[in-house]
Amino acid sequence: MTQKNEQQIFQQRIQQLVIERLAQKLPTGWRTLAGKADTEITLVSSGREDMTIQLKPLLAKVEGNEAEEAALVFAFADRVAIAVRETGSTPHLTGQEAKLYPVLRHPSFLKEKASQSFVYREHTAETVILYALELEAGYTLVTEEMLTEAGMSAEKLHEHALRNLSRLEGEPKRDQVGDHVFYFYAFSDSYSASRVLNTDLMADMAARIRGKMGVAVPHQDVLIIADLADAKGAYLLAQIAVDFSMRGDVPITPLPFMYVDGEVEPYMVMRNPKQRHRPVE
Repeated sequence: MTQKNEQQIFQQRIQQLVIERLAQKLPTGWRTLAGKADTEITLVSSGREDMTIQLKPLLAKVEGNEAEEAALVFAFADRVAIAVRETGSTPHLTGQEAKLYPVLRHPSFLKEKASQSFVYREHTAETVILYALELEAGYTLVTEEMLTEAGMSAEKLHEHALRNLSRLEGEPKRDQVGDHVFYFYAFSDSYSASRVLNTDLMADMAARIRGKMGVAVPHQDVLIIADLADAKGAYLLAQIAVDFSMRGDVPITPLPFMYVDGEVEPYMVMRNPKQRHRPVE
């Protein structure tokens, strides 16, 4: 049996275990179907929009940890069931200020979700800031209606979100390629990319950097900060950003940035860089 076939059998087995567990835990009226791929499932209920659940995070945890397989599958399925129950209730911001966080999306996200009045703030040409209210399982994006009901201003929402973000901890993983050093912030809290909005963290990293400071937020679960010795390093960061953008469940942008005077600016590089970076005007 080839390694590819073994992987497929493993994915299908975990997928089936999740389906069986959800059959016991989902609210009445919901059922679970195998997704288009072995790495996802679809939750359906009459009169509601189908929900697609990605199994990749679970598969990554279970692989190589067979002793904890049942516990991990049960915990994952139970969190999904809780999230489904929460979709039937209206979330409120009042008293939940400590559960607010900023999240980044590509501006096209707002066009795709035009029917939903999400609260957002301009950031860069490649990113906008939205706001997440943490629930028992996952989070929901804050809407204008939720803000109005709570009597909260958009500015106060932004302040709460940044304050909570600043409390998140975690050291990045460091990797060096030639003269270039890359720092990867990749945590399971859903706010790894959001850390680019933490001004203290960015200032601390800028103090470490000897060359140009590159930044990438290819998807929600990773922030990449790079110490770039020359334009070849900028080209390398661009390649890494594109690669990572195809891996994440919630992509943001494959374009990298330069950190200049406390701000991030998107940039493009030549295919064969020689002497300098070429920032986008």
